[in-house]
Amino acid sequence: MKKSEMIILGFDIGGTKIAAALGTSDGKVIGSKRIKSEHRAPGDVLNEMVSAGHDLLKEGGYSISDLTAIGIGAPGPMDIPKGTMSPCNMKKWVDVPVRDHMAEKMGVKTYFDNDANAGVLAEWIFGAGKGCKHLIYLTMSTGIGGGIISNGHLIQGACFTAGEVGHIVLDPKGPVCNCGLRGCYEAFCGGRAVAQKIQKEIVGHPDHPIAKYVDGKIEKLGYPALIEAVKDNNGYALDLWDEICMRNAQAIGIFANTLNPEMIVLGTIACHAGDLMLDPIRKNLPRFCWKEMNNAMKISTTALGSQMGEYSGICVGLNGLFEEGKWQLPWKK
Repeated sequence: MKKSEMIILGFDIGGTKIAAALGTSDGKVIGSKRIKSEHRAPGDVLNEMVSAGHDLLKEGGYSISDLTAIGIGAPGPMDIPKGTMSPCNMKKWVDVPVRDHMAEKMGVKTYFDNDANAGVLAEWIFGAGKGCKHLIYLTMSTGIGGGIISNGHLIQGACFTAGEVGHIVLDPKGPVCNCGLRGCYEAFCGGRAVAQKIQKEIVGHPDHPIAKYVDGKIEKLGYPALIEAVKDNNGYALDLWDEICMRNAQAIGIFANTLNPEMIVLGTIACHAGDLMLDPIRKNLPRFCWKEMNNAMKISTTALGSQMGEYSGICVGLNGLFEEGKWQLPWKK
């Protein structure tokens, strides 16, 4: 390890599993582990997180004194100032003091943020948006979350909930979103919402052409099958795909006109679809944003891919150090 490097322990908490990773401030992942979180009491999981941290340090040849900070990315709802989380998809977790538990047990300063913010920090520090001063990251998975970098800093908002871009309303007469609002961006383009829409429309029609992509198992229809059907020029899939790409462009146009980013990085779904999704989004964008914003903005997919979980927690820790003036961003050195 170079003397200038810092050692950071990161955790990406999810409803079924937690990614624990040990890395350096120059972007090297030293080691990683997975911890099962589904259907487990929070106390047991937190203790295993502590154990995993000690194991990763030992396996990497480090001691606790070498550790500079811990970073944690987690799903909401959460209270960032208090460091507690009560995620909707983890029923046993209510006001769990994850930040302070890790800080106390490990004896190291711990930073805590939501998973979408953790994602934009990872893309900003080590991924596709490296070096940008103005960046937006869209998670684009089961739901749509977002993280925003503006003028070289993470935007958190008055009550630390900035970036809920999946719940801007694109059409007040649109479908009811899982959040309770109507016509949200997520309700048109999120993974769960799209799967629910297809399944509702195809149920009772096991011979529908799109059903062959899931062997007639309607309950398994979702983005993977839809993408394959679009590639095969299935008429139903093409019509739905046009709607999804148009709604993505509408939302991205709003973000472009509002925040004027240099780059918008798209997550999992766009990463799997590639140009099949990016090209029609780019084609539709002039309908929804000014040419000045459009020309200044690049649209990309995540550069971190499956390593996002390893980098996101680490980058929450690095950003905490950066905001406290204890670490410089790589491109500012």
